[in-house]
Amino acid sequence: MLPWIKAATGTLLAYLGGSLAGGHIAARLWHRVDVRRVGSGNAGTMNVLRNLSVTAGITTFLWDTAKGYLLAALGRKWGGIELAVLMALAAVAGHNWPLYWQFQGGKGLATSLGTTLAIYPPLVLPAAIVLGLLLALTRNSDLATLLTFSGLPFYFWLREGPGCYFIFGLGLAVIMLLRHGPLVIGKFD
Repeated sequence: MLPWIKAATGTLLAYLGGSLAGGHIAARLWHRVDVRRVGSGNAGTMNVLRNLSVTAGITTFLWDTAKGYLLAALGRKWGGIELAVLMALAAVAGHNWPLYWQFQGGKGLATSLGTTLAIYPPLVLPAAIVLGLLLALTRNSDLATLLTFSGLPFYFWLREGPGCYFIFGLGLAVIMLLRHGPLVIGKFD
């Protein structure tokens, strides 16, 4: 059982670390702009790539992926899979709703990639293939992301049974539903 003080400290650290969105940093460094005032206003890779530069977009992707990986790996080192899952979910939540930028962050895909690389690497390639196929079929990145992540709890339940991995998949699915769901609904209104 994970001590509550370690769980609370790790979760808070991961949320604060996750709040350091690469899009905000890259936009300020390379273009001296607030990414929230550019394109869609999103701090994620695609908005930065489309509206600022390839260099800033790649930097955003690498930063956000590395951030997710490092925070989840740190959780695993400090407290095993239980703390890794808590810190991974807190990092993605921090990225999506960052404390430092009035809760206007990215959509969590790169940070989720990083956390998954740290927690369950064999999932990355199949999930990327499913996401790519759904993107080709739907031509809607938010819907493709939502559908891909909604399958994670089922994948982990079948593969690992109930437990930490299932909670990781369910947590990511809920975070993506909260972040991408309104965007999908808005496109069909």
